[in-house]
Amino acid sequence: MKRNLLFVSYRDGDFGHDLSYALDLAKMTDKGMSILLVNKKRLADKFEDMMAAVTFAEAGEHDTAKEIMTASEAKDDLTSMLEKKCQESGMAASVYNALHDADASLRKYLKQDNSIDMVILSPSITENGEISSKDLKRLLKIGSRPIVTMTRQAVATA
Repeated sequence: MKRNLLFVSYRDGDFGHDLSYALDLAKMTDKGMSILLVNKKRLADKFEDMMAAVTFAEAGEHDTAKEIMTASEAKDDLTSMLEKKCQESGMAASVYNALHDADASLRKYLKQDNSIDMVILSPSITENGEISSKDLKRLLKIGSRPIVTMTRQAVATA
């Protein structure tokens, strides 16, 4: 069984340079690639969105209800795009969609998948305090795998 790197990003994250870096690292270390897409919203927020869609549907606002409900269908396009991008770079990758936020989803995924050698957190996860240092320490204890955090270089103006 081939060992994998796990690239973790938010659905609305920037997949340009971040994914390219993770793919290059996987190639250099002769590993496979898995991608975990997590949500910024908590489950309670999703439930509220679903209830709002139901409310609009009951009030006869079917178009608005469809808009709210079809927002989740965009994930299929994103998954296909990421798989295609990985294939084009010569690396087959498995893309997984998480239901929870980054911390909970990553903990759950690492408990289920023993083939992960290293976790790479994209800048969308690590910037702006989305995952605290306390959460990272907890993940290190649970995961017992190296966790690499990516950041974007600050651009200085002259």
